[in-house]
Amino acid sequence: MKIEFEEVTCKSALTGAGGDYRLNPYVGCQHKCIYCYATFIARWRGKEGPWGSWVQIKTNIVSVLQRELHRKKGARIFLSTVCDAYQPIESKHQITRQCLEVLCKKAHLDPQLDVFLLTKSDMVQRDCDILRQFPGDSLKVVFSITTHRDEIAKKFEPYAPSPSERIAAARTLKKLGLKVGMLINPILPYITEQDMKALLQMAEDVGLDFVGFDTLNYISGHVGRKVRPIYEYMGKEALERFEQAKRDPLYKHELQKLVAKIAREGKFHFKINPLS
Repeated sequence: MKIEFEEVTCKSALTGAGGDYRLNPYVGCQHKCIYCYATFIARWRGKEGPWGSWVQIKTNIVSVLQRELHRKKGARIFLSTVCDAYQPIESKHQITRQCLEVLCKKAHLDPQLDVFLLTKSDMVQRDCDILRQFPGDSLKVVFSITTHRDEIAKKFEPYAPSPSERIAAARTLKKLGLKVGMLINPILPYITEQDMKALLQMAEDVGLDFVGFDTLNYISGHVGRKVRPIYEYMGKEALERFEQAKRDPLYKHELQKLVAKIAREGKFHFKINPLS
């Protein structure tokens, strides 16, 4: 897959307000997940190629982040939302690593700083030396996952590390004493629903600290249009469930009941965060 890489500068590193901020070292993502809601951002960045065919590299974001953090206290920072901070290009530029170094120094000066690091990549293990230096519970590493079945994940996340690689990485980080969680995101109708019990059991076996959930964001057909052909390929039952979930206003409530039922039966030790 040919990818266009473009070096850009940013005026701000942190976006958001009220103490809640998003930090994106890159815009665009090589993982090219079919269901990614961030694909809509292409029109804002003046990009015409399909999602996954371009990545913008924020070359000055580290210095901008240093300046902005100096003026903030008790910030809650989500890394990241319109890219995977550990997509393949990170192995070359190491911008995420440099941002983490800045955040770690700030965490030692500001005990109220809270960093939520979300990724689909086992590359996060490369930065264990920095991650272990974060004080207390100021850092939480979270692995995004939709299914534990590698062959199914490949259809939706063609260029992301496999779920089994992510789980192995989560196990490694937990053994190092880090706070590690799983975000079952997005919950794919029919697919993730069938895998929910296995995913929660995996979280228990690894000893994760928490598990969160989020539903598929259809974005007025923008995402749903790309996901639907996979469901058509999977068969009538899968497609019907996909369409039902899209139009059923009680779908999220139904999922909450499913998670609660599995949690009661499993008697898991990790914290379960509600569907967002």
